[in-house]
Amino acid sequence: MSERLKMSKYKISNFSVVKKGSVITGSGRIEFPEDDNDGKYFKGIYKSLEIDYPKFYKMDRLSKLAFLTAEFLFDGGELLPRYKPDEVAMIFSNSSSSLDTDIKHNTSILDRNNYFPKPAVFVYTLPNILIGEISIRHTLRGENTFFISEKFDPDFFVDYVTHLLETTKHKACLLGRTEYMSGNFESFMFFIEKSENDPKGKLLSRDNLMEIVRL
Repeated sequence: MSERLKMSKYKISNFSVVKKGSVITGSGRIEFPEDDNDGKYFKGIYKSLEIDYPKFYKMDRLSKLAFLTAEFLFDGGELLPRYKPDEVAMIFSNSSSSLDTDIKHNTSILDRNNYFPKPAVFVYTLPNILIGEISIRHTLRGENTFFISEKFDPDFFVDYVTHLLETTKHKACLLGRTEYMSGNFESFMFFIEKSENDPKGKLLSRDNLMEIVRL
């Protein structure tokens, strides 16, 4: 690890990981019964949060997964009030883009004799729509970027987020990776800010990011 990263002044203030069977946050693990029907599984988690956000049901599964992960990350309401809406950046990635929804949309237009494309599906044929859903829900207006990469690259994101926070007006960053494809999924998010705002958080480093990813 470079000397600059050893001296990092940024911390991972909170994190959340959503996978089949459980949700893991900085506060602990919550078990959810596994279900082969992932749509039903997501709805079960949503209902456990006891929030009223009807638009959730209209989202594609990639966006639902990201939405739920963000809800657990921001649970408690302590992180975002520290910043103005345009001071929090959002950086996301996955490997399959919005392919799961793309396939669903493509199926609806293949047969010219049974041609019923659905605008509600077409809307979600871009991976960064999930950033939009989180932005609307939590009133975030900072810079946002969605990277397509085969695997999560912690070294790249440590450097990227550090550079972003050091060279722009942003004071915090929501970093995440949300993957959904044919029933297989993973989602994890980190809230990163200066150490002075959360001295108890984990140092922003490759090892600490990967330790959380592997939970």
